[in-house]
Amino acid sequence: MKLIAKDEQASNGKARNGTKAKRSAARPAVPAKPKKADVARKTDVSKKAVKRSGEAGKTFTDTVRDYLREVVVELKKVVWPSRKDTLGSTAVILVIVCLTAVFLGLVDLALSKLLHFMVH
Repeated sequence: MKLIAKDEQASNGKARNGTKAKRSAARPAVPAKPKKADVARKTDVSKKAVKRSGEAGKTFTDTVRDYLREVVVELKKVVWPSRKDTLGSTAVILVIVCLTAVFLGLVDLALSKLLHFMVH
């Protein structure tokens, strides 16, 4: 198959196979957006460089109190499953565990019988 250059198609108006050549409109240049990682790195550097004057006087108990306060705030955002959802998920897990135990028990029994047969 022979490839035809774009400028050759434009000069003829038609491609070799008889169809009209597609003419693409010139697109304006769009400035590239900065990546999120690059933006995050720049802000991380600036945050690390600036040290707050109030943080130097924090004690261990203040730090622990702030941490626990943030934990409580985050736990309030959690959507907990209902009792019905929890029981359903637990039942599915128990069934899968039982089936897996039976399967592994059968495989173990078969392999031990095979090994016993080969040794004796």
